[in-house]
Amino acid sequence: MIVFFYTVLVFLVLRFSVTLFNFLSNPKIGNYGRRFTDPVSIIIKVEKEQAEAGELLASIDAQDYTNLQIIIQSVDTPCSMAEVTGDYFLFLDANTNLKNGFIHSLVYRMKVFNLALLSVIPTQKNTGFLANCVFPLSDFVLLNLFPLRLVRLVNHSIFATVNKSCMFFDAEMYRQFKWHKKTTRPLEIVRMIKQERLKADILLGNKLICIEERQSESDFYLFGKRLMMNFNNHALVAFLYLVLVIGGPVVMVIELEPVFLVLPFGLIFLSRIMTSFLSAQKPVLNIILHPFQMLALFLLLVGQAWNKMFSLVTEKK
Repeated sequence: MIVFFYTVLVFLVLRFSVTLFNFLSNPKIGNYGRRFTDPVSIIIKVEKEQAEAGELLASIDAQDYTNLQIIIQSVDTPCSMAEVTGDYFLFLDANTNLKNGFIHSLVYRMKVFNLALLSVIPTQKNTGFLANCVFPLSDFVLLNLFPLRLVRLVNHSIFATVNKSCMFFDAEMYRQFKWHKKTTRPLEIVRMIKQERLKADILLGNKLICIEERQSESDFYLFGKRLMMNFNNHALVAFLYLVLVIGGPVVMVIELEPVFLVLPFGLIFLSRIMTSFLSAQKPVLNIILHPFQMLALFLLLVGQAWNKMFSLVTEKK
């Protein structure tokens, strides 16, 4: 049991260190105040019809960036690259919303760091108890496990992550390497970019781009699939994560005296504060809802792991 407690504590310290690195390095996109006229093609992904992107289209109309091409792309029938004419390609999910100056900031960042891809994690707009228990988990898991600045600073495929809701490509490089023909998985594209010794970057949205997640059963299932991507879709890795992140603190509460809980729960408290400020969420609300969020994390990951193992058994039969 002592070995288990030390393992949980070491993993907690490592997660806290990653969160602290993210907090101090502050990987947010800024409103840099620069203006550009480079042609940008915006490809909006919709499930069925254009009406899904109504708010996004309205936010694009409100932009002061004028040289834009807008293409509505169905998930089932991707658009041909021949009809996309911009110097940059901006792929957006239909439930995102842009603030004025966002596209200028994207172009500025691409030019300054000579990037092939810039991915931005939208700030979540959560309303309701269930949404606040589930959707903040994506930022919590990512910012606890992954130092975002290293995506650009270390050119190795192990430091690869992406958010498919907002992906901004250099069009010339995109056409040259034909990434869209080689894979449909965004994470694989990032890895191919790094293999070509090109640069990619990922930043937090900083309220310049927001997203409002849907709250249907199918959307919770898709959200669970996105959470599993943090563990490369390995059910065993996700299970070990749950044991250390959820099981460990629960056993500590049961077995240890309160005086020994100050350090681990202090680290959890500070981590939640830092991830909340980084992702523009409410820190007090996240601390209050932390037990419910951990329960949601357990249910989502266990559900995904079960589905994955069941599908493997079915395939063998």
